[in-house]
Amino acid sequence: MGSERTIAITGATLWGNRGAEAMLVTTIGQVRARRPDARIIIFSYFPKRDRALVRDSRITVIGARPKDLVLRTFPFAVLVWLAGLLRLRWPDRLLPHPARALRRCDALLDASGISFADGREKYLPFNILLIWPAILLGVPVIKLAQALGPFRNPLTRLSARLFLPRCQRIYARGAVTAEHLRDLGLPAAKWEQAADIAFLYQPEYSLTAENEERVDALATKLAGLRAAGRTIIGLVPSSLVHTKTAKEGGDYPGVFVQLVRDLGGPDVHFVVVPNATRQGSDSFANNDLPAIAALRERLARDLPGALGVTVDVVDYDLNTAGSRRLFALCDAVLTSRFHAMISALTLGVPPVVIGWSHKYAEVLAEFGIERFAVDFADPHADIPALVRALLDERAALRAQITAALEPVQASAAAQFASLDALLT
Repeated sequence: MGSERTIAITGATLWGNRGAEAMLVTTIGQVRARRPDARIIIFSYFPKRDRALVRDSRITVIGARPKDLVLRTFPFAVLVWLAGLLRLRWPDRLLPHPARALRRCDALLDASGISFADGREKYLPFNILLIWPAILLGVPVIKLAQALGPFRNPLTRLSARLFLPRCQRIYARGAVTAEHLRDLGLPAAKWEQAADIAFLYQPEYSLTAENEERVDALATKLAGLRAAGRTIIGLVPSSLVHTKTAKEGGDYPGVFVQLVRDLGGPDVHFVVVPNATRQGSDSFANNDLPAIAALRERLARDLPGALGVTVDVVDYDLNTAGSRRLFALCDAVLTSRFHAMISALTLGVPPVVIGWSHKYAEVLAEFGIERFAVDFADPHADIPALVRALLDERAALRAQITAALEPVQASAAAQFASLDALLT
């Protein structure tokens, strides 16, 4: 294979969930810092859109949709494995492109944000199929920092016990995930705790150009408002939390409307920023634009005249480079998206989080601000009061976040030591 290495990345896409995009492009940037000659293969569940977006000839996008994994990757990985048991080598020319490409990789990096977790049993087959073909093909699998567990459900526990020990290395994103892995009995030599890859994101890692002129115009407007003394608050709704809240009988758009009503005034401006976008799709999966459309409708109905004056709304495809430009102009961010929280923290902007999993508070705890995380189903949560408290303390909180950031980034960078060892 020579000195040139080929690294596969799965569990993340450029289009859709932009937190996944942040992890993906950062992983590529970190790999290239160590191996500038490395070829990258992205196994994407949005292959057509990702191919159209990527602007790098040394990056190949291959389909990893469920049907691709079931029909073109997994069964052929099984054939290669069975041939190996008989001390035979299955010819590459008899493999479909996805299986052939994966077989030639030096490592598979799984950048899933969360996997093998109770309450997400319907995703277990996908979690397994992202890594099992590589295991069968003898390609080392490294699960980059992600939330795992809990494993109380027998099906989740069995799946985790079968497949996680077969990974080369696993990185637990936070203390709660680390405790889940201990409870599972995973050997200590197999895993360690590490911060999210996106803490290492740099704008130059971006691989896409999306609506840059519109972002330029909005950033210029917000910078002008900020220079005039306005407080800027970012609002990041989540389609997932929107759906979960509706199932519980709650009013998710109303939470944001209430915040605008309670905190709004001549000195405060709000900007609604998506962190998952599939412009042109009505699907709520990996797409916050439908949730933002619902919020826009409520704002127009309940607070006439607010749109464009008190509130600006981003309702188009936006990559991580674009969203971070806008977050950098905010004094605070109210988010239900995990990686919008990461972006805010990396920029030193204090966040308030309306979440649904242990993954939010365990990261905020590393900055000593877990009190600003609430569960979406908590009937006693007073979001306006939390945001007011955050704004009152913003200078101290910014200093606190900045002081904690360096060790967090060092923790994120440390997980590439496993890759260094593989590629030497």
